[in-house]
Order: sequence, then structure tokens, then C-alpha cells
Amino acid sequence: MFPPRHYTTCLLLFLLVLSDFSISESQSPWAAKKKRMRDKVRNMFYHAYDNYMTHAFPHDELKPISKTFTNSLSELGNLKLEHLPQDYNGSALTLIESLSSLVIMGNYTEFERAVLWLSENLTFDVDARINLFECNIRVLGGLVSAHLLASDSSKKFFQGAYKNQLLALAEDLGKRFLPAFNTPTGLPYAWINLKVLHRALKV
Repeated sequence: MFPPRHYTTCLLLFLLVLSDFSISESQSPWAAKKKRMRDKVRNMFYHAYDNYMTHAFPHDELKPISKTFTNSLSELGNLKLEHLPQDYNGSALTLIESLSSLVIMGNYTEFERAVLWLSENLTFDVDARINLFECNIRVLGGLVSAHLLASDSSKKFFQGAYKNQLLALAEDLGKRFLPAFNTPTGLPYAWINLKVLHRALKV
């Protein structure tokens, strides 16, 4: 985990991407600094994103030193690495998490390309034991937030015909979560098998 100050710094840098740089650098030293910071954030994002797409996509995450990949969706929150599926080949987790960032960066072409790929290729019908909390905030949250962006006709982030594909994926995933809430206490189980809709894992 990063120290709290790193979260604050990253948030500040990320918000600067959205800033209006209408003031010229000669008029404002702060405007020049903001531009440098904005460019640094953009370069950092594309360094990570491009390397993921080159070396790891469509698997879950990039292993940057070895330039290989890990299919980590079933490992999230699984510190003991138990019950890992042998035939799980990834759900493009990093791509899902990058959708909103692509819009913030103004790369609507890549955003649309990613949405179309996910709508045509992503499935959650996999025999994988996943952590409900981690999958909820990273996958379901990523799909829903990207759907809101893609469906906003006033902003035109999506140039083609968007037919709520991400919402359909999010709905499918959400339904696979439901058995985890069928508990004696009403508190959800920590783990759920995505393929076996009727069976939550009581661990």
C-alpha cells in the first residue's frame, strides 16, 4: 500500500489533467508548472497502458520487469493463493480499469476501441473463485463508470452506436454476485464462484 501522501500527490496530478491551461506560460509560472505536471501524468499513464497492451493484454495485469502477465482476478484478496483456476486466461482487468482514464486523457478513439473489444470478447462465465469486494470495486465499478461516460451523448466520448454493452456486462456480473448475499445474517460471503451462480463460497 502507498502512504497517504502518495495518494494525495497522485490525486493532485490526476486532477491537473482536467485543468484549463488557457493562461500562457509567460503569464503564470504556476500555469507552466501545471502543464509540466499534466504532461508527466499523461506520459506515466501511457507508459503503463501501452506496455500492458503490448505485453499482457488481454490478460489481467502486466508484470513489468519480466514483460509477462498475470491473470490476477482470482487472486485479488486471496493472500494464500488458494483455489486458483487452472484454465482462467484473464478478463482484461487492466483494460477495464483504464476506461475512465482514457476518457480523461481525451483519447476517445482508444476508449471506443476498448469498449467494442470488451463487448465482443469479455465473458464472466468462468470457473473462477473471486473476492466479492475486489471484483465489485474494480470490475463492476469500472464497467458502470465507463458505461456512464459512453452513454453521455452530450459529451460524444463514444462516436459510434453505443448500445449499452458495458451495462449488459455489468448486469451479468452483478447477477453472479447475488448468491453471496444469500446468507443467514444478510452479510455477504467474501468469495463467489462466477460460473456457479447458485453457489457462494462460505469462507
